[in-house]
Amino acid sequence: MCGRFDTSHLTWADIHDQLEAFAEGVTVRTAPLNLEPNDDVRPTTRQLVARLEDGGWTVEKMRWGLVPFWRSGKPLKDTEKGKGDGFKLSTFNARVETVASAATFREAFKKRRCVIPASAWYEWTGPAGGKTKHRFARVDGRPLWFAGICDRATTTDEGELASFTLITGPSEGWLADYHDRAPVILEPGDWSTWLDPTRDAGPLMAAVRPERFAKG
Repeated sequence: MCGRFDTSHLTWADIHDQLEAFAEGVTVRTAPLNLEPNDDVRPTTRQLVARLEDGGWTVEKMRWGLVPFWRSGKPLKDTEKGKGDGFKLSTFNARVETVASAATFREAFKKRRCVIPASAWYEWTGPAGGKTKHRFARVDGRPLWFAGICDRATTTDEGELASFTLITGPSEGWLADYHDRAPVILEPGDWSTWLDPTRDAGPLMAAVRPERFAKG
């Protein structure tokens, strides 16, 4: 799984340069954004998300924890104590095994894929009350790019809400010593396949490639 990640080493220049190198004529249309580096990014916070739109990159802040389009017209949080009408699903991760079929994610998977930059992600090992935190980053020091999907809903309390989730799959190699799940992390060369819903993303979602990472 991936329940925390790190953006403390991201720069707009790194993000911009990698996105601009994606394909000839595909440019970043978003003006530079304040990155607000954070070494303990948590679900429900707003983080940078990059998506292709009309032949160019749009980079915007979205809520981590996908709120599907069909929540439009309903509240994000409970309107009254005990009423329970808020959005209760835990959606900060989507599993590769079910992302194409689960009602919460399937439309976004078909139509609204994205990539999310980060410096690292975290996992914990050990017993409750005495867990050890482990940080995983690229060996080459470059940004990570999580595979994600995004959606938009217009809620009665938060208004229009853009949100995303990270895709996770079975772990592999030495990473499996720390958790049996791992985030799907893409190379820039993978983006054209991931971001095109008409192409088969199955091999990308299965390619953990643990040799790309190191534990800090």
